[in-house]
Amino acid sequence: MSSTAAAYRWHLFSRICAAILGSYAFTWGFMALGITLLFAAGMEFHDAEHLSAIIGFLVFLALFLWAFSARSLWRIWVVLAGGGLLMAGGASLVQRALL
Repeated sequence: MSSTAAAYRWHLFSRICAAILGSYAFTWGFMALGITLLFAAGMEFHDAEHLSAIIGFLVFLALFLWAFSARSLWRIWVVLAGGGLLMAGGASLVQRALL
């Protein structure tokens, strides 16, 4: 196997991992933040949970497709993993403020 073929396979594997794992992490943070903010705004918990899950499904789909269409693999990982971590941290702060 040539080094070009190995590099292509590694690039493809990394994109697939970003699309699945990175989109999941981003969506998880998005949903956590959405649930806590909607609950803090006065919505019932289960209503906030269901609304966030419905929107989260669409967010995951959009991010999954974007991971394959974006040019920069580095940007994909930064946006998905970094955004997910920031939103999960924000959700944790809001949750602590509610308790």
